[in-house]
Amino acid sequence: MKRGVIALFLTIIILTPGCMSSPESTFFGNFHGDLIENGKKANDFTLITHDNQTYNFKESTEGKVVIIAFLFTNCYDICPIVTHNLRIVHESLNQSELDKIEFLTITVDPWRDNTSILTEWKLGTKSNWTHLTINNVDDESSEFQQLSEVWNNFNVGFSIETNQTTESTETSGRHHPGDYDIEHSTGTVLIDHNGYQRVWWGDYDWIIDLVHEDLLELVSQIEDK
Repeated sequence: MKRGVIALFLTIIILTPGCMSSPESTFFGNFHGDLIENGKKANDFTLITHDNQTYNFKESTEGKVVIIAFLFTNCYDICPIVTHNLRIVHESLNQSELDKIEFLTITVDPWRDNTSILTEWKLGTKSNWTHLTINNVDDESSEFQQLSEVWNNFNVGFSIETNQTTESTETSGRHHPGDYDIEHSTGTVLIDHNGYQRVWWGDYDWIIDLVHEDLLELVSQIEDK
């Protein structure tokens, strides 16, 4: 009887450190982008794809590395550049690597970026991955609340500015003017296969080869687990 108790006690001692270790203690790797210190969990969400299908983040990305860019189609400066950069990275990966990585673009302008507009954007930019938006832009709707939570979770910063040259008083979701501009300071976030935000690349800091290397570093961690 004593032997059994001692054996059980030793087993608990051996297993406890592993059970009690936090996810942060397993973070490692050499990255070029800005590290998201201690990692931050990417919360689950459900949005609408460019082809009007329901997209659940957890179901679609479980066990994968994820790269998310926050953009909008009416942006004529940095957004097309980031999309082009993403496409180069996407096309540089082999099929085995692509199977382990989920590419996503999430709009910061759902009032304009409906499913039809995002489909046109995808075809025009040859960005062959999933683009996400919502259908109901009323600021009281559950869809808008969900998208707002996504923006908050990923620290997306932007503001809506009225176009002062127009006399339009039309308003929609968030009660913003019908004629408006989006000013945004966002970036591209890399998430590991455990669902933790690990690396951030600012829109104006992108270096294609280094983003590519950061992605493959996270992929290697899947294989090392």
